[in-house]
Amino acid sequence: MKQGPAWARTASRSMAQAAAATERPQPTAQPHPATRVTIDELFDARVHLGHKRGMWNPKMEPYIYTTLADSHIIDLNVTKAHLEHALELTRRISADGGVVLFVGGRPQFEGLIRHEARRCGEYFVTRKWIGGTLTNNTEARTSHRLVHGVQTLGGLRMPDLILFFCVPVSKVGVKEALDCDIPSVGIIDTDGDPDGVTYVVPGNDDTTQAIEFYVRKFADAVLAGKEAISDEQ
Repeated sequence: MKQGPAWARTASRSMAQAAAATERPQPTAQPHPATRVTIDELFDARVHLGHKRGMWNPKMEPYIYTTLADSHIIDLNVTKAHLEHALELTRRISADGGVVLFVGGRPQFEGLIRHEARRCGEYFVTRKWIGGTLTNNTEARTSHRLVHGVQTLGGLRMPDLILFFCVPVSKVGVKEALDCDIPSVGIIDTDGDPDGVTYVVPGNDDTTQAIEFYVRKFADAVLAGKEAISDEQ
């Protein structure tokens, strides 16, 4: 498999752990409009709604604001900072001609993720991730149907960024991305495990309203990056 832009692969294993730390990403100077989000948008999309306290993962404690009606409430100020950082990263990778892979895994979101990935001209995996898709050359040659033929110069090309919208059902994909040093963004709910994800975005990962918001924003960020390429030509 051919590799994409080298700069996009600078995310190391240590970054995956650092992304789950309590400190927030530094604000991007003059962020592109497509990478901005507001607290009201996040609230309206129900991004703040976590799981019952008994279902939580202690690793997500830094991202939890409070508890209401025995359910955790995610800190939207933290989510805003992390999401804007991930969106700007996506835009820059797209502007550099990189390949972005949208990954779902839950049937109820399949059509939504497929639609938005196609809208921005990128690739998607909406069903169960097949082990070895990234790490096994033989499997990768036969599983290109899953990513709709990420082909460049006659051969398969690795994605430059993978967006995981349903991390609990995509653990194999997260591990393979980490093993291949491919940066990843993951939406992590209060019951999720942030380990292995390069850029953690704390938020609800169960409702159509929230997933639709994330996927649309990332598709918009990809389009903004491609628009920058067109402006330079």
